[in-house]
Amino acid sequence: MKILLLPNAFKGSLSAVAATRIMQRALAAHHRVKAFPVSDGGDGFIAFFQALDKNAVSVRVRAKNAFLQDKNTSFLMLSDRKTAVLETARICGLGKTPRNALDPLGASSFGIGQVILAAARKGARRIFIGLGGVACHDGGAGMLAACGAEITDRAGRAVPLGSLPLCRAAQVNLQPIYAKNPALKKVTFVGFSDVKNPVLGPRGASRVFGPQKGASPQQVVLLEKALTAWVRALEKHTRLKLARKPATAAAGAIALGVAGGLKGTLVAGAQTLFEKAKLEKQVRAADLIITTEGKLDCQTFYGKAPLAVLKLARKYRKPVLFICGQLEENALKNQPLAPARIAVLADFARDCADAKKHAAKYLARVCKSL
Repeated sequence: MKILLLPNAFKGSLSAVAATRIMQRALAAHHRVKAFPVSDGGDGFIAFFQALDKNAVSVRVRAKNAFLQDKNTSFLMLSDRKTAVLETARICGLGKTPRNALDPLGASSFGIGQVILAAARKGARRIFIGLGGVACHDGGAGMLAACGAEITDRAGRAVPLGSLPLCRAAQVNLQPIYAKNPALKKVTFVGFSDVKNPVLGPRGASRVFGPQKGASPQQVVLLEKALTAWVRALEKHTRLKLARKPATAAAGAIALGVAGGLKGTLVAGAQTLFEKAKLEKQVRAADLIITTEGKLDCQTFYGKAPLAVLKLARKYRKPVLFICGQLEENALKNQPLAPARIAVLADFARDCADAKKHAAKYLARVCKSL
C-alpha cells in the first residue's frame, strides 16, 4: 500500500519530524511510505522549510522567551539569503511548560521582535513568521516594543510588557521602529496563521485560545479587555480596521501585531505551505493518508494543518487515518470533514498523562497494526 504521512506535531510530546521518523520505521517493512512533516504556522514551521530548502541555514540567536528569560533560539535563512523564517512557537512557545507555570497575563512576545531585528541585520528582506503554539497573549505588543514601538497610557506613561498592562494602552507610536531600525523599511512581512479567527469576540483570541495558555475564566475576561484596548490604540494610529480581520487571533494575537504594526500580510498557513510543497500531487498518488495532531478538538477545524490534509484528501476521495493524542468528541458533531478513521493514543495508555509521556511508543503501536 502507498502511504503518505503528513504529520503535524503532538504539542508537548513529539515534533512533526520526530513523529515522521517513528511512523516511517513502523510502516516501512510492509508499505511504500512517503512522508512530509507539515505545519500550519505553529510548531514545525521551520522544519517544514528545512525539508523544502536543503541549503537553508539555521542562525542561532539569544532572545527572551514568553516569560522574559534570555534563552537560545534560532531562525532560518533560506538559500536566497534574503528570506528569513521565524517560528513563534520556537521563540516564545508553550513547549513543555507545566500548566501551573504559565502566565497568560504577564507573558510577552518581546523575543519575537528581538529575532526580527537579528534577521534584518543578517540581510533579510522578506520575513516569514509562523504564527501558532505560543505561551503569550499580548497581541504582538511586546514584539513591536522590542522593535522600537512606543505604547503609552492616557497620561503618556509607558505601558509595561505583558497582556494585563495593555488594559491601560491608549496610544501607540510605530514611527520609532523605522527610525531606530532603518533596515526594517526594506523588509516585507508575511504571517502564516494557524487559525482564521478574528482577534476579538466570541471566536476571538481570548475566549477560544486563552484557556490553552493557562487563563482562568476570570483571566479570559481581562485578556479580552486588554486586547480590546490594544486593538483600539492600533486602529487609531494606523487607521486600519483590525478588530474583525480574519486570522488576527493567531499565536496569542501576535498576528494582529504583524498585520497592524508591521504592515504584514496574513495568509492561511497550512494551505499556503501545502501549495509551496506541491503536496496535491503526492495526495493523488497515495492509497492512504495519515495525519496527526496532539488533540483533535474544535480548534482543529479553525484552520490547523490536519484540516488542510482532510480537505485535500476529500478532494481526491482518499481515505485518511487521523492519529491524535486525545479526542474531544464534541468537535466531530455536525462536522462534514470529520475523518472516518481515528486512532487515539490515550485509548492505548493508562491515562492522558501516560499517552503524552510515551507518545512515541503508542504511535509506533498504531502504525504497526496497519
